[in-house]
Amino acid sequence: MQKSSPTRRAWKLTRGGIRCAGAIALLSLTLGACQGTVTPTPTPTPPASGGQIAFLSGRDGNYQICVMNADGGEPRCVTDRASDYGAPSWSPDGQRIIFQSHFAGPFRIFVVNSDGTGLARFTDQRIDGSSAAVSPDGGHIAFDSLRDHNTDVYVMNVDGSELMRLTDDPADDCCPAWSPDARRIAFVSQRDRNPEIYVMKADGTDVTRLTDDPAYDCCPAWSPDGQRIAFTSRTDGYDEIHLMNADGSESRPLTAPWANSGMPAWSPDGRRIAFVSDLDGNFEIYLADADGANLTRLTNIPARDQSPAWSPDGRRIAFVSERDGNLEIYVMNADGTEVTRLTNDPVHDLWPAWCPTTASQ
Repeated sequence: MQKSSPTRRAWKLTRGGIRCAGAIALLSLTLGACQGTVTPTPTPTPPASGGQIAFLSGRDGNYQICVMNADGGEPRCVTDRASDYGAPSWSPDGQRIIFQSHFAGPFRIFVVNSDGTGLARFTDQRIDGSSAAVSPDGGHIAFDSLRDHNTDVYVMNVDGSELMRLTDDPADDCCPAWSPDARRIAFVSQRDRNPEIYVMKADGTDVTRLTDDPAYDCCPAWSPDGQRIAFTSRTDGYDEIHLMNADGSESRPLTAPWANSGMPAWSPDGRRIAFVSDLDGNFEIYLADADGANLTRLTNIPARDQSPAWSPDGRRIAFVSERDGNLEIYVMNADGTEVTRLTNDPVHDLWPAWCPTTASQ
């Protein structure tokens, strides 16, 4: 029987009702059994390329963190314990993979080398790390935790030492996102009674509210140059992607107000944003310039596509699709051409995370 708990947990809201793992309506994308019969999509020969992709897979009977070459090839799992896992993320040097799991008890943060060695637990309190984020300089991990009976943002060294609580408010604070220079952290808070986006210095000082409206704002994503933040805002019953300057000024919608859109992913050069939307009636991958111009639909098939992830060189996008009857990982050129299926297993493969370097190969 298919096990749904890890996928459903990671797509749920965090404590206090704040969603960190995607836009609100996009929760329905995941991960029940596929219905009906789907005609398989012809798969071209994968292009020669380097790089690795980490992902979550149920291929060994339990959901595990796995790694594969970006041109396909046989995946290898770097964890081997029956448990629930969260989405993987890479250290900036491409040597380690950070993830969340409760195979050693409550939900905690773990790290493992990309070859599967060196598994280590970094936190030891209940329900740590539903939104763990490694700093761009590789020195720290920010995460949210209930360890002090309230959801707050914490930071620790990348080896798990020197834990520090950054927020201390009766309301829930969660979903930390590092600025590219590792000097600031954006996060989501209900301290002003409505989920809004805030920013603080990496030591927890100078907390500033960036959004201030009746909408439900979440999921901050910094541009590569640190000048702008994309985020998801629930307005008039729809999830929209908005853009604002890093100081909260000049906030404006990037996507149409009559469709549900989410999962914004900046291109490495900061010029474009890939995202998921049901603009044309079905959840597909779209691409737009960072100013909202040149909207392009990259996928076009009667199945759900989601979770866009850019290659480090900006030439390709990995994503998840159920076009062949099961959630699998695919890759395409950044213009939507040459779609290639990378995984092929009876159970779900999801949450692709592209290794930021080729150092681990």
